Amino acid sequence: MTDVLNTQLWTAVENFYRRETLLLQDRRYREWLELMDEQISYRVPVTTSTLNGLISSEDELGYYDENLELLRARVAKLESKLSWVEQPPSRLRYFIQVVDIAAQDDGLIVVRSNLLLLQYRWNMEQQFSGGRTDLLSLKDGEHSFRLLNRRVVLDRQALGNQGLSVFF
Repeated sequence: MTDVLNTQLWTAVENFYRRETLLLQDRRYREWLELMDEQISYRVPVTTSTLNGLISSEDELGYYDENLELLRARVAKLESKLSWVEQPPSRLRYFIQVVDIAAQDDGLIVVRSNLLLLQYRWNMEQQFSGGRTDLLSLKDGEHSFRLLNRRVVLDRQALGNQGLSVFF
């Protein structure tokens, strides 16, 4: 790829993540779902600390192991008054650092990024840090992306007592 195409791709990907971050922080989850591909795989595996470092359990149930239907159900619950873990709603701050972008021969884009998420509710706070690997596809006839696959590996093993009510 030429430098101009690399720069254009980098800018387009960063714009995608900037929009996603604002939607999540503003709790505009229905609009966030519009960024998803119909075939989305959204996975946050459980991690285990070993002598060789942190490993993720890919063949076991994760914190999230969702498709679009399950993401929609999770959003519907968060929007309802039945989600006690989000009453009152959390204040969220996302910090995303795009680390690497690689265009594949099939037209898909692999993006690796670092994530820091701060969640505040009442007098409780949680911090999440980790790495994300995303697979983006171009929307038909448009110059924007859809999220086809997201895999988030969190740096911590145990989650706090607030429950898990955030998207990564």
